[in-house]
Amino acid sequence: MELERFKTYARIDHADEDALIEAMLTAADNAVRDMTGKDPPQTGDELFDMAVLQLAAHWYENRTPVTDTAVNEVPFTLQVLLNHIALSSRYPEKEAADEPDQ
Repeated sequence: MELERFKTYARIDHADEDALIEAMLTAADNAVRDMTGKDPPQTGDELFDMAVLQLAAHWYENRTPVTDTAVNEVPFTLQVLLNHIALSSRYPEKEAADEPDQ
């Protein structure tokens, strides 16, 4: 996922947090793969990319999991994307890592 694409999506016009955003994008990509058990197709896939964008944006906007007034759960639209990716045969199964999750 490209930093500039995320910044356009999230309407961010400064470079103050670029390193943080790049880390969130990498983590969101890994999380989508882990949550769905799927990898993106060899060519770019807008649904997979949208799931990464939405998850990273959710994390960016809600940096603490609990506030004084609400718990910020993963948005419904992201859940729909994750479920679709997980169930679709269009996406290859996630390649096994060299080391198991701990």
